[in-house]
Amino acid sequence: MKNKYSVVMAGDINSRLLQHLIREDQQEDLCFALYNPGAGLERYTGIIDEIIFPEEGDRQIHGNVSFNPCYYERVLKLAKQKNKGVVFLHSHPWPGYQGMSYDDINAETQMAGAVKSVTGFPLLGLTTGNDGTWCARFWFRTNGKKRNYKKKWCESVRVFGNQLKMYFNDDLLKPSINEEALMRTISAWGKKTQEDISRMKVVIVGLGSVGSIVAECLARTGFAHFTLIDFDLFEEKNRDRCMNVKQKDVGKRKVDVIARAIKENGTAQRITISKFPNSIYNEEAFKASLDGDVIFSCVDRPHPRQILNFISYAYMIPVIDGGILVRTNKSNTKLIGADWKVQTVGYDRPCLECLDQFTAPLAAADKEGLLDDQSYMAGADESLHRMKANENVFAFSLNVASLEVLQLISLMVLPEYLAKVKQQFYHFTLREFEKDIPEQCKNNCFYKAITAMGDNAGVIMYQHRAPSLSI
Repeated sequence: MKNKYSVVMAGDINSRLLQHLIREDQQEDLCFALYNPGAGLERYTGIIDEIIFPEEGDRQIHGNVSFNPCYYERVLKLAKQKNKGVVFLHSHPWPGYQGMSYDDINAETQMAGAVKSVTGFPLLGLTTGNDGTWCARFWFRTNGKKRNYKKKWCESVRVFGNQLKMYFNDDLLKPSINEEALMRTISAWGKKTQEDISRMKVVIVGLGSVGSIVAECLARTGFAHFTLIDFDLFEEKNRDRCMNVKQKDVGKRKVDVIARAIKENGTAQRITISKFPNSIYNEEAFKASLDGDVIFSCVDRPHPRQILNFISYAYMIPVIDGGILVRTNKSNTKLIGADWKVQTVGYDRPCLECLDQFTAPLAAADKEGLLDDQSYMAGADESLHRMKANENVFAFSLNVASLEVLQLISLMVLPEYLAKVKQQFYHFTLREFEKDIPEQCKNNCFYKAITAMGDNAGVIMYQHRAPSLSI
């Protein structure tokens, strides 16, 4: 059993639920939904992807609200057929984070056993106030007592739409703000947003030129919960492009060096860092990424990008990705051009493959190690050699990292009615952003088809290896 829990849903599902549950007559209401499981390394997440609204005769509204057995039985049947968990949702006619009344607890306790028996998944209960604030809990059977179930409160409920909205359980995830150190930052967007920032769990995959700068920027902005994933060591050739890497750090693990920098330069009161000196296709690192609320993709290879692309859709976790292509003459003595792209991918956004950030054949070749095989590369076309080019400049990485962080800030602070942030494609030589940017995936995109399916997507993207401890 995991020891942390969360819920995530798409923005349109959230809107439809609130439209049904929050009544103008100030009475309570209810409905059921289905969820797919998402099991991370420490956190179990319910990914709500289907609403089962009540039909005529399914419920009685009388100030409070109750449902009839036929509605409940229909939901159980559908959940079993689709191999999904059951969600019971109801509303309270007052604002803010909601507790549970005796009747609430009694109703969910009575359902928990049957739901687990029929579906194999724990019952997930959600309550909303009349301002749209969510709280959630899973129900698990206690040891040694077959019919006794106990609730496990979720740390957060996340809504991923044009914005990323997060509703936190204050008892489980307390804010971690140093108001004196963050005075100017808080004045930009308010204390409530800063509290959310301090509780958000950020994963950074790749700690080279872009990832090291992203980590520094987030630490100074007041983020407090980091997961760092990178298998590599710092080399002398990394020092011209990486933030906080000193001469004495050459030969050290990237996760250790960047973790030290976050601790030294971070502005949150309490900072937690989990370090995984692995590749993202390692099972432990893959599952650790599922514990995040947002993932920064700071990798330059197609296979890791393919894995992160899968995570963003299947597990409804925004992935913010960036890449740089520098073009020089054959002797590497003259800059011809430089371009970089930054994009947030996931629900209702074009994916990395549809944005031409990787192709399935290249990802397969990378997975097999062919991109490091000189005989294979000898026969490769020029575009593949450009993909493996090593040219870069700190200033280019600085701009990419800044744009990546700004995409996250936009997700958190811009109003919901504004359009989602598109891909940003900058041409250094032309000094302008590309204007013709795709807004949707291509037809028959695989990743669009597995959106919100979580562990039920039926695809294993990681390699089973002997675990290494997070440090």
